[in-house]
Formats: sequence, C-alpha cells, structure tokens
Amino acid sequence: MDDNVDRRLREAGENLKEAELLRHEKISNLATLTKLYHAMIYSLFALLGIKEIGNLTHADLIERFEREFVNNGIFKREYLDAMRFAYNFTHECDCAMMKEPEDRDIDYLFPVSADFVRFAGNYLEGHTM
Repeated sequence: MDDNVDRRLREAGENLKEAELLRHEKISNLATLTKLYHAMIYSLFALLGIKEIGNLTHADLIERFEREFVNNGIFKREYLDAMRFAYNFTHECDCAMMKEPEDRDIDYLFPVSADFVRFAGNYLEGHTM
C-alpha cells in the first residue's frame, strides 16, 4: 500500500478509537457519531485513492463508493446505508438545530463502522492501488 492509503487507514483507526473513548465516557452521542462517520470517510479516501478532497463533497465520495464497490458486490450495502445514516446526522444545515443521536443510533452505527474500516483495510491489503 502507498503512504496515502496507510495514512488514511491510520486516520480511520484513530477516529474509531476516539469514538470508543467518547462512547465509553458517555461524553456526547453526536461527537461519537461524528468520529464514526469520519472513520468511514477516511476509509473511503483510502479505497478511492484520494489524497486531497479538492472540490469533491462527502456526498460525491459516498456516491462513488456505491457505484464502484457496492453495486459491483465488493462491499455490503449495509456499509452504504450506515454512511448515509451518519451523513444525514452530520450534514444538517443548522448546527444549532442538529439533533443528538440516541444511544440506539450509536449501538447500530458502531459495529458497522468498525467492520467497514476493518474490511476496507483487508480489501486494500489484497489490492494494489
């Protein structure tokens, strides 16, 4: 794997660890969800070979992931659904009005996010980018 892929996967792992700490300490479900979301986004950067996001949006990355990896049966649709779920929380128009995710939202998202990050890393180990 190249340096960019390694860096992005490391960032994904760090976000997962931070999410685990936030969850364990019951600091904030929104902060936990945001860390889980960013773990998935950093994994997308690695999968898609993106060094800098430039003019792309997170929605662009998610759409490309769907097209290249989910529709081709490489990754489970469950991962895509989790990304969209987290995206909808983190991309509200007015941050002051952003609703706090419930415990059940974190209970759903945490294992799917962790599995996605792990699966992305394993996939990339088997493919040269």
